[in-house]
Amino acid sequence: MTDLTISPVRGLPELRAGDDLASMIAERAQLEDGNVIVVAQKAISKIEGRIVRLDEVEPSAEARELAGDGDPRRIEVVLREAQRVVRTRGSLVIAETRHGFICASAGVDASSARERPTSQSAPRESKRCAT
Repeated sequence: MTDLTISPVRGLPELRAGDDLASMIAERAQLEDGNVIVVAQKAISKIEGRIVRLDEVEPSAEARELAGDGDPRRIEVVLREAQRVVRTRGSLVIAETRHGFICASAGVDASSARERPTSQSAPRESKRCAT
């Protein structure tokens, strides 16, 4: 039987566009042959510079209509990331991403954005950055 151990990489600073995340992890983790490294989508989004400042977004008429009581700038970022809108309910948008994933807000997230108001978009090439 094979053991499974999950260990966090401690001591990583706040990630920024252009950071060499692979080197940062290698400097802080004790890696062995056969280890598997799992990195959150948000980390890749940050180093790819996929942070959008909402005060720099001009919402379209469609975004204003879909936003309802929500922020139309956030909806505009979602629409820019979406290949197509699958369904909406209130200001919730279910969309297909350019990667072909169907998800809420086309992968756009603001829950851990340090600077408010900002949004984080999904990585550009998730398959490429996973190798």
